[in-house]
Amino acid sequence: MTTQEPEMPLEDVLLAFSVEPVHDRDTLDRYLALYPQYAEDIVLLSHDLRVEGRGIAEAFEDEDDFQNALKQLRGAGTAEPRNAANPFEAFRGASFAALADRLRVPRSVLIALRDRLVIASTVPPAFAARVARAVRMSVAELVAYLELPPVVAGAVNYKADAKPAADAAKVAFDSLLDSSQVTPEQKADIYEASD
Repeated sequence: MTTQEPEMPLEDVLLAFSVEPVHDRDTLDRYLALYPQYAEDIVLLSHDLRVEGRGIAEAFEDEDDFQNALKQLRGAGTAEPRNAANPFEAFRGASFAALADRLRVPRSVLIALRDRLVIASTVPPAFAARVARAVRMSVAELVAYLELPPVVAGAVNYKADAKPAADAAKVAFDSLLDSSQVTPEQKADIYEASD
């Protein structure tokens, strides 16, 4: 039995639409696909916003209300929570290689973690703690990130003619180490608690 998310009230949908940075055809189509039951109201608001050239956001006196509406909108229709920050975002190029060296793992292991190709529950707690310290986040935040669906690397996304799908199945951490040709000594180091 699957549970459905509660339906978003019309007022919240319209508010979310109004605070979109751009009210173009793509934005309108996205909202119509997400909320077909409110199609007429969304289209009318879209027209009004184009005529007026501004959104409802200016009518808010309370910045918190505005920000909450914007967060709700950005999270609507997606399975991925926005609060699971990418711990590897700050590590690119040479800094990514340096992070792999610091963690004493091949880059392929770090790439699999970055792209969420590993079953989070199979990552040894000692290694998860080591990674979390290195990327300056809590172990719980790291695990929450790893539990999300796999991602498609940005370079693949950029070079593809059509939107690539993240269809790779997640693997157990031990399988990842084996496929990355990690030596028995490296495995022992990974499973130790010391940094």
